Amino acid sequence: MLIGISGMISSGKSTLAKGLVKYFNNSILLEEFEEDDPIFNTFLKWMYQNEPNINIAFQTYIIENLEAKLQKTIEEAKTKKIDYIFLDRFNLEHYIFAFVTLKNKPLKYLKAFDALFHELVNKNENPDLAIFLDIDFATFKKRLFKRNRKSEIVNYEKNEAYFKELHSLYKLFYIKLMQQYEIPYFIINTNGKNNEEVLDEAIDLIENFKTNKKSL
Repeated sequence: MLIGISGMISSGKSTLAKGLVKYFNNSILLEEFEEDDPIFNTFLKWMYQNEPNINIAFQTYIIENLEAKLQKTIEEAKTKKIDYIFLDRFNLEHYIFAFVTLKNKPLKYLKAFDALFHELVNKNENPDLAIFLDIDFATFKKRLFKRNRKSEIVNYEKNEAYFKELHSLYKLFYIKLMQQYEIPYFIINTNGKNNEEVLDEAIDLIENFKTNKKSL
């Protein structure tokens, strides 16, 4: 079973995904990127520094890289008979980031990315189930500073408007994408909850989803 863990930046995706891998036997985690990926980190730094003309290249790199890793992971799971693959964000979500960063440029840029996106994303590799972690903006900001990723913290003030816009659009856009691609999804409100509470809720959702699927 392919399960996507989704949500805004700093919503707790990685923490939950790692917790689920520990709980469910015979499971593996595919992370969105490696912390020491020099290309990703350079693009991220440039984005937060508001360097011009890098957004399409950045999102394309993420999607192409994640797509290649996912294909490799799926083949590995088949060979090793892995039961669960947990995704720390999946490709469809990157359309949201691209929309926010490209919407103020001439329309041709968003149209170009849209065409590229639908060619790169393989619908057959969409998750069987997606879990969205919902947070309010105050919680987002608190968690962002707590994890202390340098490029995000140093450039926070110049990007606060971007973060607010991304947060305001993310959930609604995500639901639209899940409906468009017919992916079953659940939303967990993580405000005021600790990691263990969110993990317990996610486990219950997955177990119930499996049970209901078997009964069909």
